[in-house]
Amino acid sequence: MLKEFVQFYTTPSSRLARKMGFLHEAIAMSARHQRCQQSWQPHFEQCQAAIRQAVAECTSFRHIVVLGAGSLNDIPLSFLSQTFASVTLVDMVFLKPARRQAAEYDNVTLLEADVSGCLAKVEQGGSVVEPPSLPGIEPEKVDCVVSLNLATQLPLIPVRWLMDRFGLSEAKADAFGKALIQAHLAYLNRFGGVKCLIADREMREYDRSGRLTDQLDPAWDVPLPAYELAWDWEVIPFGESSENAELCQKNRVGVSIWPSREGAV
Repeated sequence: MLKEFVQFYTTPSSRLARKMGFLHEAIAMSARHQRCQQSWQPHFEQCQAAIRQAVAECTSFRHIVVLGAGSLNDIPLSFLSQTFASVTLVDMVFLKPARRQAAEYDNVTLLEADVSGCLAKVEQGGSVVEPPSLPGIEPEKVDCVVSLNLATQLPLIPVRWLMDRFGLSEAKADAFGKALIQAHLAYLNRFGGVKCLIADREMREYDRSGRLTDQLDPAWDVPLPAYELAWDWEVIPFGESSENAELCQKNRVGVSIWPSREGAV
């Protein structure tokens, strides 16, 4: 707990990242990774392989953008730095280990930004979805864009914020969550280059006997592009859940890659 406390007060981050809980969530995920390395490492390796597969479909290598870069653990950063002239990693928060790793490469930029495009309004109680404005990123000049374990996570903090602080109804929360994911997919399609979506497709909960106890669609019933590659990620092993140590959570992660548009400049 002391380490997490120090991290919170020493990590550079925006006011919104602190106030709305993004920094706290990043620190909590980092701590969980330390506890669950054996379960999480295969997922990281699969993500890296999927990104390499997407890059293999590129025909030019000026600029790659990774949305939801986070810890950088699931990114083949050295490979991307060697392959592209410019690498931009985007997230609300980057902890110090990620900052140190990125600093090793002259052509890698960390961009702390709101990928949803709506957090400033959500803070005040608004639930209007708008496309993000990311400094230095011109979608038509990006040769590959990766949405990395992000799409199904986008609604979680904004929806919780609006429900807890502004009494947003469940029906409106559901509609807003769906709209955020739909807007993210539309934003990906604005990019001229190869698109790679790595996202949870199914969440399943099991007890120690192997019995399925719960199952849900993490994409809020929004249809995602068909995936060509998938694996199971044990996100919460037995003993890790604060709610019930006798349950584990496994997510089905799928990868969708679709090509660049003709005429991208």
